[in-house]
Amino acid sequence: MVDLILNRRSRRDGFQARPVPKDTIDTIIACALAAPSSKNAQPWRIHVVTSRATLGEIADAVDSARGAETYVPIDPATGLPRDYESSVSESAQVLRGVSLGLFVENRGRFSDGRRVVASAADGVRENALIGYSLEMVGLGATIQNMWLAASALGLAGVFMGDVLIAEEMIRERLGLAGDLVGVLALGYTEAESFPKRLGEDRVVLHD
Repeated sequence: MVDLILNRRSRRDGFQARPVPKDTIDTIIACALAAPSSKNAQPWRIHVVTSRATLGEIADAVDSARGAETYVPIDPATGLPRDYESSVSESAQVLRGVSLGLFVENRGRFSDGRRVVASAADGVRENALIGYSLEMVGLGATIQNMWLAASALGLAGVFMGDVLIAEEMIRERLGLAGDLVGVLALGYTEAESFPKRLGEDRVVLHD
């Protein structure tokens, strides 16, 4: 298991047209549903898309969305974009290449969703953000469970959050009730692996 974690990679190209078998998908989803969550709230709902036509429709909506070329995280203090380049077009191309898209919805069991948190009164918002953060922790766990299971079963792929630029279209197309978190795009590939920097400088040891 440690080797599986250390060898997992984000893959954005080199996918084959080979479909993912149903039993493989079922195993990945079973691992998703086994993830831990605060107070066992299980904030996730996973939307499984195996139709390449549907993935292509979503890819087109992502690629053509207004502001796609400048869609990057912003500094909340200034509203200015962070120093990153948009990967929206690249993410759309990934969706066109993979055979499986696992779109993750946040049911908002604590927060009722990001818009409710954003519009909360000043004295309430900070506490609501804590609940929202705990939802994100649980959602991250289920995404990681799916990704590791997929890697163990011979699949490769990448999690993409910038598909949110077309959230309204995706919500309508897939019938989401809550917020879209992103998509774990998966497929089979023979592309070579590459070394990964483990980021030891991001760990601080305390006595």
